[in-house]
Amino acid sequence: MAKFYKRLIWIQIGLLVLLFGIPKLIAAESALNKAMQPYSIEYDVIAKGDKVGTASQSLEQLTNGQWQIAMQSKIKYYFFKDKRQETSRFDLIDDQIFPIQYQRVADSSFKDSNLLQQFDWQSGHETGSYKDQKWTIELADGSLDQLTQLIALRTQLMSQKPLKPIIISYRGSSRVNNFKVVGQETIKTPLGEINTAKIQLDEKGGKRQTNYWFALDKQMLPVQIQRIKKGKEEARLVISKW
Repeated sequence: MAKFYKRLIWIQIGLLVLLFGIPKLIAAESALNKAMQPYSIEYDVIAKGDKVGTASQSLEQLTNGQWQIAMQSKIKYYFFKDKRQETSRFDLIDDQIFPIQYQRVADSSFKDSNLLQQFDWQSGHETGSYKDQKWTIELADGSLDQLTQLIALRTQLMSQKPLKPIIISYRGSSRVNNFKVVGQETIKTPLGEINTAKIQLDEKGGKRQTNYWFALDKQMLPVQIQRIKKGKEEARLVISKW
């Protein structure tokens, strides 16, 4: 009889795991799946209250099964011109993002800053180049690049759990980005008012700050991005089309 009751208890425990464990797993998968839905967004670039250019961001799955997130911008402000394109190809394996290649090509009035990073997860190394600098470094587990970190951030937001630090590899070294939820905010855009979650990232000891506004009702897509340096706004991207 004692053995029977022990078996009954273990059966009950198993049922509790099924009832409460599976929904959590499904919720995590759902957040990632929503973040991986292809999209295309266009932005106006605003500086000192004026529109000075346009930008776009997109996510798509390639014919070989890999994914690509890309961002382009074109700015003209008086004598200053800047045109750049960023792309990141990556694999999605067992609910984890594995960057394959990140590339930034920039053409500016004052300087060019082309950057290339190639991730070899089998060997556990990254090779890269920036201007005259070249490197080969060990990859930290979970390392992302500047673009794929946005997907990880959106996934965390949609899972409705506390934000975790995100490790990115940049210019031959690793950095840990700690994002902070500022709160909910309704912003005005050319598409009307959008309810958003405002997220903040402080960089370089607080000298630089990037604020993101993610649409609450649209898979947490980034609808506004603001760059601040020494307390002053450098530029702001505001959604114009999706």
